[in-house]
Amino acid sequence: MPLYANIQNLIWPIFLIGSLLMLIAYVYQFYDFENIKHHKKGHIEINDNEIIIDYKQRIEYAELIDLKFEMDSYHGKRINRYYRHPVEKKSLGINNSILLKTKVKSYDFNFKLEDKIHFKELQRTVFEVVKSEKLTKIDLKRQIELIPNEMKKFNEYKIFIIKQIVDKKLNCKEGLLLHGYKSDKEALELRNKYCK
Repeated sequence: MPLYANIQNLIWPIFLIGSLLMLIAYVYQFYDFENIKHHKKGHIEINDNEIIIDYKQRIEYAELIDLKFEMDSYHGKRINRYYRHPVEKKSLGINNSILLKTKVKSYDFNFKLEDKIHFKELQRTVFEVVKSEKLTKIDLKRQIELIPNEMKKFNEYKIFIIKQIVDKKLNCKEGLLLHGYKSDKEALELRNKYCK
């Protein structure tokens, strides 16, 4: 009996089992993603001067030693993972989190964003908080990481980075890399203009 006939008998069951598992996983993902029971338990408000938790506890930005945002989704955002999904799936908007640390206490919350406008408004608010330079106890590079990528495309972001370079809070090389430029010629012009 030739060798390939034995291998074929061995490979067919493995192939069939693997194909069956792939099919089950493909069908399962239609019914499971973000199928979460949730309830509202508290309130977070982010304004120009402070973060308010449950309408009573106020944390000023100057008190924070660390701040992290994870903004991934909003209620109603399409979450179809694969092309030709039989039923359009929408996010619940609860896959977002915030971490606040002060010298005294640490807070970690998941929160819901109601719609795309709420999502964009939070991104804008985070950018404005960083731009206002009220996060005095958080390193500048860490603050810049807080700014959502969508906001980094705007001219306001570039002006903010240039201001940090001019004020010597960022060194020239890092600042120009964060600012972004289209060509070496533009980088040289920016260096000559702001890095003296």
